[in-house]
Amino acid sequence: MRLRLIGWIVLAALLFQSPVKAQGVPTPVITSPSPGQILQGQVAITGTTDIPNFASAELDFSYLSDKTNTRFPIQVLTQVIQNSILTTWDTTVISDGDYLLLLRVYATDGSFQDASVTVKIRNYSALPSPTPTAIPTEPAIQIPTPILIAPSTTPTSAPLPTPTLLPNNPAATNENDVYAEFWRGGLIALLIFSVIGITIRLRRS
Repeated sequence: MRLRLIGWIVLAALLFQSPVKAQGVPTPVITSPSPGQILQGQVAITGTTDIPNFASAELDFSYLSDKTNTRFPIQVLTQVIQNSILTTWDTTVISDGDYLLLLRVYATDGSFQDASVTVKIRNYSALPSPTPTAIPTEPAIQIPTPILIAPSTTPTSAPLPTPTLLPNNPAATNENDVYAEFWRGGLIALLIFSVIGITIRLRRS
C-alpha cells in the first residue's frame, strides 16, 4: 500500500515538473533573416545554437523546390552562439530563387535539433515593385483665377464728340440784310407819302 502511494506521488511530481523543464530548455533559432525576406549580396545570419550538451552545429541551405532535400553547407560551428552572428553568407555565388536555410545543432549524445527559415535571393533579377495603395481623393475646389488690372501710368482723356456742321438756315438773317430791308422800307414809305401828298394837292386844285 505504501509502495503504491509513493509511486503515485512520484508520478504526480514528474507530471507537474515536466512542463517547467520543457519551457526552460533552450532550442536553436535563426533570428535573421526573417521568413520570406529578400536577400542580396553579403548577408549576416544571426541566431542561437545554445542547447544542453552542445557538440557542434551546421548551417546549410537547399533549394525550396528540391524534393530530394539536398543540402549545401554554409558554415560549421564548434562554439555555442547566443543570439549573435552565425556567419556571413555570400548570396552572389548562387542563382536567384527561393531557398531554405537550415540550422542543425548536435548534442554530445548524437541527437540534434533543427531551426529553419525560407528566404528569397534576388541579386540578378528585378525586385517586385510594391503595389500602390489607392488614396481616396477629395473633390478639388476650383478657385477662380484673379484678374489683375495694371494701372496705366499715362492718364487718358475721354475723346470729345466731334461737332457736326448744321446746314445753312435759309430764314437766318445777318446784319447787312437788316440794314438793307430797313432802307428799302423807308424808301417805300417815302414814295407812298409822296404819292398821297401829290394826290391831295391835285384834288385841292
